Amino acid sequence: MKKRIAFILWVSFTLILATRAQETRIRVLDDADQKPVPFCHICLENKTTGKQQYIVGDVNGEARAELDGTVILSVTAIGYQNYLADPGTAADLLEIRLKPSYFDLDEVVVTGQYKPVSVDKSIYDIKFIGKPRIENQAANTMAELLSKELNFKINNDPSTGSSLDLQGISGENVKILVDGVPVIGRLDGNIDLSQINLENVDHIEIVEGPMSVIYGSNALAGVVNIITSENKIARFRAGVHGYYESVGTYNLNGNLDTRLGNHGLSFTGGRNFFGGYSLVDTSRYKEWKPKEQYNAGVTYSYTKEGLSLKYKIDYFRENLLDRSNLFPPYYEKGNDTWFNTTRLNNSLHLNKTLSEGNQIHLLASHSYYDRQKTKYLKDLTTLESIMVANPDEHDTSTFHAITARGGFNHATGEGQLDYQAGFDINQEYGKGKRMQNGKEHIGDYALFASIQWHPTENFTFQPAMRVSYNTKYKSPVTPSLNIKYTLGSTIFRISYARGFRAPSLKELYLQFYDSNHQIEGNDELVAERSHNFNLAIHNRVSIASKPVELKGKAYYNIIQDRISLVQVDPDNPLHYKNANTDHFESLGGDLSVGLNPTRYLSVDGGISYIGRKDSYYKSDGFVFSTSAIANLTLKFLKNLASASLFYKYSGQYPVYRYVTDEEIALNYLDAYHNMDLNLAVKLFRQKLRVSTGVKNIFDNTELVGIDGGTGHGGGEGVSSLVGWGRTYFLGINYYFTKY
Repeated sequence: MKKRIAFILWVSFTLILATRAQETRIRVLDDADQKPVPFCHICLENKTTGKQQYIVGDVNGEARAELDGTVILSVTAIGYQNYLADPGTAADLLEIRLKPSYFDLDEVVVTGQYKPVSVDKSIYDIKFIGKPRIENQAANTMAELLSKELNFKINNDPSTGSSLDLQGISGENVKILVDGVPVIGRLDGNIDLSQINLENVDHIEIVEGPMSVIYGSNALAGVVNIITSENKIARFRAGVHGYYESVGTYNLNGNLDTRLGNHGLSFTGGRNFFGGYSLVDTSRYKEWKPKEQYNAGVTYSYTKEGLSLKYKIDYFRENLLDRSNLFPPYYEKGNDTWFNTTRLNNSLHLNKTLSEGNQIHLLASHSYYDRQKTKYLKDLTTLESIMVANPDEHDTSTFHAITARGGFNHATGEGQLDYQAGFDINQEYGKGKRMQNGKEHIGDYALFASIQWHPTENFTFQPAMRVSYNTKYKSPVTPSLNIKYTLGSTIFRISYARGFRAPSLKELYLQFYDSNHQIEGNDELVAERSHNFNLAIHNRVSIASKPVELKGKAYYNIIQDRISLVQVDPDNPLHYKNANTDHFESLGGDLSVGLNPTRYLSVDGGISYIGRKDSYYKSDGFVFSTSAIANLTLKFLKNLASASLFYKYSGQYPVYRYVTDEEIALNYLDAYHNMDLNLAVKLFRQKLRVSTGVKNIFDNTELVGIDGGTGHGGGEGVSSLVGWGRTYFLGINYYFTKY
């Protein structure tokens, strides 16, 4: 009996040793300096069943796994190219070297693509802004993030929020998307970028130049597509994000994600508060209005064998308060005007792979937008608020938008001919007492198709066409042509596109009034037509064995029958009307460079030169403006800490001011410098991220206009709000992940 027991123990011990022998020690190193890559993500996928196992490396970049020849191994880490290989059978040690990814060239983009591709493979010149950049800049909204980008000019309005110019074109001609769904609810022709929170954003994809063939109206100047985060790996993930800024900003947001097999469920929510700011503190009236924002969202996803299904519902509420100065002679009463904005979006996304290279995709969404204006008389002695009796002081405008887009893609990646065909349906409904006839509707229905021809490995030729029907305007056939050619390490992209934009319901029918605006719709507007030409050159070289990225871009835009806000009363600077202003052109270009002297330091910068010519303002030639950026990020403490500096110079900016029909004044807003500094550190195995720093170091608040002189008149100057002065911030983010 003793011999049998001893034999059983010996066999068991041998089996344990054999099992342990199958475990391989995996070590992940930086290919450039052979240092460990801490906390990398390792995925083992069974070749037969597709079952996946996830492991996180330790601080030394090491992990243990069973490698028996039946799995595919992938390794990912921020700042490195993805690693994918068949490791074969078990070994005592498997050493993996990750190559640094310096310029986001391997990042995958989806905007306008046949299938997800890396940035350098896209036929479009796409600017990629990833999560690390958003965190390093400590940006909370799209307005903050894009304020440091070339070719973007952020405009600030006390009531309608922040808007942008792209390539010298603004307003309705820049299309804003969230996961491919158009954002509605434009005021003064613009989407308020301060209402787009970045807490749940994975990255931003920006296509400069028209995308009218695919995305239709509002895409003459370009497309900004905001891609939200999606949990594809972790069984459970949670995060809490707090932010404080000395001007009086208090933000608290959170997320909760879970994944069970093929099913995923995500919850997001938060509150953002801003107390308002005024150049001269009256303790009541504020140039920058106090506001409170609430957001919430739920996402369900399902993936299995080439099928991807996702349903999203997002809710947003903003309460903005416009307080007047107190009324004489006793200064005990004033007006409180509330602007309450509600957004509710539902969207369904479906992607199905039919066979290798063949895929169908479908997007269906409903967007709801409601803006209420309510005015009260506030008695500061009794703290009583009484609604103003005059019904003209109150207003509600409601808009519904239905979007459906789908199509079939054939893209093998190896064949010489790929193609895409699809449909695009957009319907918008608006109602309110400020809307002509009380209720209006406009619809746009389109078919589009494109072909990608690859006669050689380095050459891609893509013609495309869109045919549409608009319920109020006759739509022309809209063509485009994109060419991409690779010569060594240099990529050339050339494009031409024709654009068509029907006026929106607000431009046609809405009468918009508040304390800062008196804007009239115009039902006699004609549609805009445009031509756009783009040239982009991208080169990657090595200087002293260090990678350097060089980019150059030139563009020329022509818009006929451009729709603009035109001042109609010289004695009332608030009174505007939408009108066709005939012919508009923008011409410009930019140069940028990026380099990484070491794996711990990244530097990029650029300069942009944009000119505009508008026949309405009787400008004889282009009026130009210049901007420049310089950004630096330094990593230290084994990549667990960083220091980031973001700088932008905005040159004198031309602004036309209406005097009379025969007299137009040209002014220039002052040039100014803007710079932010951010210090961040990750603690407790990167679960806690603490950041602090200073924004608007040069203490910018308001720009004063300079009389530029003009053959049609001079006159008083202009001014523009650009910031609320120098501020200090503290951000605390806590993440918990279980694989």
